[in-house]
Amino acid sequence: MPETSPPGPAQPALLAARLAAIVESSDDAIVSKTLDGTVTSWNAAAERMYGYTAAEMVGRSIYAIIPEALRTEERQILGRVTAGEHVAHYETMRVRRDGAQLCISLTISPLRDSGGTIVGASSIQRDITDRKRAEEALRQAAKMEAIGRLAGGLAHDFNNQLHALSGFANFVARDQGLSAGARQDLVQIQKVTERMASLTRQLLAFARQQVLSPETVDLSAAVLDTEPMLQRLIGSSIEIALALGPGPKWVRVDRAQLVQVLMNLVINARDAMPQGGRLRLRTDTLEVSPGQLLDRLGAPVEPGAYAELSVEDSGEGIPQEYLPRVFEPFFTTKGVGGGTGLGLPTVEGIVSQSGGRIQIESSIGRGTTIRILLPLTSERAPHPLSPSPTRPFRLPRERLLVVDDEDLVRAVLMRTLQAEGYEVVGASDGREAIACLEQAGGAIDLVISDVVMPVLGGCALGQEIERRYPDMPIVWMSGHPREIGASDAGEAERFLQKPIPPEVLLRTVAEVLQGQSGR
Repeated sequence: MPETSPPGPAQPALLAARLAAIVESSDDAIVSKTLDGTVTSWNAAAERMYGYTAAEMVGRSIYAIIPEALRTEERQILGRVTAGEHVAHYETMRVRRDGAQLCISLTISPLRDSGGTIVGASSIQRDITDRKRAEEALRQAAKMEAIGRLAGGLAHDFNNQLHALSGFANFVARDQGLSAGARQDLVQIQKVTERMASLTRQLLAFARQQVLSPETVDLSAAVLDTEPMLQRLIGSSIEIALALGPGPKWVRVDRAQLVQVLMNLVINARDAMPQGGRLRLRTDTLEVSPGQLLDRLGAPVEPGAYAELSVEDSGEGIPQEYLPRVFEPFFTTKGVGGGTGLGLPTVEGIVSQSGGRIQIESSIGRGTTIRILLPLTSERAPHPLSPSPTRPFRLPRERLLVVDDEDLVRAVLMRTLQAEGYEVVGASDGREAIACLEQAGGAIDLVISDVVMPVLGGCALGQEIERRYPDMPIVWMSGHPREIGASDAGEAERFLQKPIPPEVLLRTVAEVLQGQSGR
């Protein structure tokens, strides 16, 4: 058996070369430094991660890539390493050459000389910025979903009570013997119910749980049409400047909700410029490539063609520490009574439901810019048709079934319809509604039903009516518009959101019945 020769002098050099090759080919930044922080080695991954070459960093202090606020932390870590400690998977922040901040996972170990004395530190650094953004976006989504469920539940119950309040106020207003003072009090009650209904609509918009009626809209034309109203809204001390990009920018949005977005953003800008200023509304088109843009949560914007709407003010600006919170519900930088804290959350809810994204930039003394990106569509808005002659309303004698588990709401609905000459029967849930239909032998012209009810809810009721009486029309209603999806009745004209104004209820019922008679 041949003897094994001892390692020759070339073998340690070979091992060192292999180790150096491994370090250079690593995807993680591998950096060594002295105990005072002077960089002694800087691999290729560190160059890619931080934007500095090895020639620029070797011999330079490691504090060049450490934020000012974290330099004490770095000195403490070096102190732990000097004591012989190994620090593993420590998460902290670093700064690239271009000023961008990175979140990194840091593992750092002591470096010893041939005598065992600790003379420096070696660190392995991994960029976890994207992972942390994804985690934050997931946490934010979970939080928004939880708040959205709460908002939806509150809106459902609140709108039911508002419907009853508004309905009975309307009945009292019909009393010819009311004094002028009492009648004025009723007007104020109605104004309050309208304001509270508007507040619940904002909650639902923020929670992305409202029903939208999207249509093809030219974004630039919509801004131009809305500008006179916006100018009246903010007053003469603020100048509105339009910078509308060339050509139409077709997007699929709910036109009324787009106006709401503009109003909310403009009101926020107005409040940021109490002494007056300049407000710029800009539209443009943008082609986004993969990884090019991040939204306000740091999530990448899907590649594709977008229409861009920017609202730029010359106001006071928002402190950086507040920026992550301005889209949270009920958070406001305004003084007491200065706002509900639902303006920007409502905007984000509408934009998100329309498939869009939001970005925000602001700094103290330099104003705020909010950019909205909406997917462009190749569809064009149809040419308006000439209005067809309306059919005369005939005296209604149809038989209606009203289904709602709220006794007061059901009473208001039935009384409103009976006053117009309809024959109305009521049911408190789906099972009772089926019993009413059986008792009438199916001789009901229209069912008006709530979506969420005990015993037998709207979805099951709709399926049962479809099975037994396939031609029976149904008008769905709810205090929570999102619930219409559970009923399999997706036609927008057959859904009413509570509180329902009497004229809207009567018009919808008449139109549905006329549609049935016109078959």
